[in-house]
Amino acid sequence: GYAGVLGSMAAQHFRKPYVLTEHGIYTREREEEILRTNWVPPHFKDLWINMFYMFTRCAYQYADRVTSLFARASLIQQEIGCKADKCDVIPNGVHTERFESVPEKEPNGRIDIGAVVRIVPIKDIKTMLYAFSRVCAEFETVHLYIMGPTDEDEEYYDECLQLQQDLELTNVTFTGRVNVQEYLERIDFTLLTSISEGQPLAVLEAMAAGRPAVTTNVGCCRELLEGPDDSFGPAGFCVPVMHQGELADAMLTLCRDGKMRREMGENGRRRVYALYRHEQMIGNYLGVYQAAQDAAEGRWQG
Repeated sequence: GYAGVLGSMAAQHFRKPYVLTEHGIYTREREEEILRTNWVPPHFKDLWINMFYMFTRCAYQYADRVTSLFARASLIQQEIGCKADKCDVIPNGVHTERFESVPEKEPNGRIDIGAVVRIVPIKDIKTMLYAFSRVCAEFETVHLYIMGPTDEDEEYYDECLQLQQDLELTNVTFTGRVNVQEYLERIDFTLLTSISEGQPLAVLEAMAAGRPAVTTNVGCCRELLEGPDDSFGPAGFCVPVMHQGELADAMLTLCRDGKMRREMGENGRRRVYALYRHEQMIGNYLGVYQAAQDAAEGRWQG
């Protein structure tokens, strides 16, 4: 985006190494948002989208190293115009010590589901509410906590509150900002219904706490829950985007099977501890910074 262009200019003007980190595919996310808007004329949408692709190609061209969170994202970067020899894949890392002491949830006679999300359209809270209403029709003792800031798109938040009222979902709580670590102690499993993601920390942190997840098949959510050819086993369910029926079915499966929740939670915890620790991520980035320095020096000398 705009920051990528400024980074390119600064790297050239001040002769400094330039590292570009991308936690999703920025251009694709902007494209989706623009296409879904009602107030932008169709002919202007194409111009606006092309402008973002131009910004992205500029940032890729002048960056010394470009990182992504998972292999498929790196391939998309290369399709858009980034040279493969400057790409690095560095997964997110979790402070596992913060979550290793989270105990199993104390039984309270109901199933508590937690969604750690910003209340914005790309997180598709409306599909979450529709699917949860289907769950409630078949499983009465269930509660949904939607945890995250509500002030980023107040109009969308108001629409979600109205939908909650229309669906008569008295067992849904919008908590606002909370201490996620503390809330995870009260949660049986987590939920993510995003239209677009990179490698969501909310899912990784829940896995570190031994909580399975139901997510949409975006970013590398399937890889997080099912593993990149490892032996840990599934840590939840991954369903199509905006598919209320499959989302509800996956939630109902976990609501009804405590043994499955515990097994999937343990699978996820072991996967995070093996592959997604914070210290691993830091070491990888230090390597990228050194590689960027070396590349920049070679460019200046050349």
